[in-house]
Amino acid sequence: MILVLVVQGKNIRNAVVINNILMTILKNTILIIISGILLVLSFPNYNLVTLSYIFLVPLLISINKQNKYICFLFGFLTGMVAYSGIMYWIVPTFIAAGQSKLLGVLCLLLLSAYCSIYIGIFCIFLNLFNSIKGIYFIFSLSSIWVILEYIRTYFLSGFPWGVLGYTQWKFLSLIQISEITGVYGISFLIVFINLAIGKFVIDKIEFKNKFKYILCTSLIFVFCILYGYLRLNLFQSGNNSKSINVVCLQGNIDQYKKWDKKYQKEIINTYTMLINKSMKTNPDLIIWPESSVPGYLLNEIDLYNYIREIIKKSKCYHIIGSVVYNKSKFYNSAILFSKEGNPIEIYSKVHLVPFGETIPFKPFLSKYIKVLNELGDFTSGRDYKIFHIKGCDLGINICYESIFPEISRKITKKGAEILVNITNDAWYLRTSAAQQHFIFNIFRAIENRRTVIRCANTGITGFIDKYGRINKKTEIFSTLILEAVVNTNKFETIYTKFGDIFIFLCIFNFIISFIYANKLF
Repeated sequence: MILVLVVQGKNIRNAVVINNILMTILKNTILIIISGILLVLSFPNYNLVTLSYIFLVPLLISINKQNKYICFLFGFLTGMVAYSGIMYWIVPTFIAAGQSKLLGVLCLLLLSAYCSIYIGIFCIFLNLFNSIKGIYFIFSLSSIWVILEYIRTYFLSGFPWGVLGYTQWKFLSLIQISEITGVYGISFLIVFINLAIGKFVIDKIEFKNKFKYILCTSLIFVFCILYGYLRLNLFQSGNNSKSINVVCLQGNIDQYKKWDKKYQKEIINTYTMLINKSMKTNPDLIIWPESSVPGYLLNEIDLYNYIREIIKKSKCYHIIGSVVYNKSKFYNSAILFSKEGNPIEIYSKVHLVPFGETIPFKPFLSKYIKVLNELGDFTSGRDYKIFHIKGCDLGINICYESIFPEISRKITKKGAEILVNITNDAWYLRTSAAQQHFIFNIFRAIENRRTVIRCANTGITGFIDKYGRINKKTEIFSTLILEAVVNTNKFETIYTKFGDIFIFLCIFNFIISFIYANKLF
């Protein structure tokens, strides 16, 4: 009898706890949703940049005086709203690929959940570091945010989609600090502003103390903008010693025609027509998109001879995206051809797309997720390459590689004077993913002070100068050529030379904050 009462008592207490948690969630649901939506609207295609400076404020209000478990839960739920909105395009791409809508939704939710864990962890630290007073609290938490973004960028192959700093891609005078801090410095600043506003709203302290938050934040913000203004208008980075006339081909080939043999002639004719147009501009180099050739270019003799004749007629160098088959392995490659139509250099993609080009833990996972057995598996290339063309050194990256700052930095350190990104992007259909993918290149240009040439199958193709200015770009799903004279640059930025030193400063700041918050000394 006593045991039954004890068990019932525990069940009642558990029910009360669960009920209290549910009531807390319900009371704060609107704030959580608002925070998530504000972050979604900050990214393309909406680009309501100023909303990024307040997106955390509703979340901060909701977790004020909550325990660390509720803080994690609210941060996680905010992330689910935000990342599901930012990456909604996963669902239509699955449907277009012939997969079920249910599988697309499941993948979206799983990926969003993974990204949301980081916001949840950030909110735990908001709770744990609550004993830190004044402006140093804001410095500490801003550091933690960028550390978590950095971990997400590289942990388990990495997935930096939705990194906060990319919301500012249009704000050129602000994002020039990326040549020192990388994109993470922009994320730091955005979180700093959010926390300052949040503290101003939430803290029950005298107005003059609140004013310190806003004053300090304003001074840092203005300093960053002033630095960018001077960089853009007065202090130029490096000398443009050489130039090269480049044409990009945007073939606009449907994703599901590319590997269908009956469309091979149509695809070749499209690129032949574009090259004939290109010849009128007398280019030094013609760039084709990722996997643009409908076949294995170096393995199919008829296809190879046809392309070789086209190249010889154009009388210029070509970089062609093609799948390469070698010793029973498949590579996603970019091939440099001489004016005579001979392959003289091959770069094979090093950082492959998980579950797109390579299947992590395939022997294990394919037992439970049958669709993985239908996916191809590429082999990673061994090293990054520099293509030498008319005295200019071009560093090549393929598709997904442009979203990793360290890859472009390594290529630049290796001697690249111009960065070239070839991609497909037909997967993204007419969703916001195409623009989201394009804007990564703006930051790669600024971080390394290199012009970025981007050649895409369905768009967006473009030329981005070393200050992140988009000189030319195409619309998506248009068949055309894009031509520009591109200048080289040998100047090395702080970011190129030393990498993510800003992250190490943030880690040092975190360690000091952790010691202080826990009174370890």
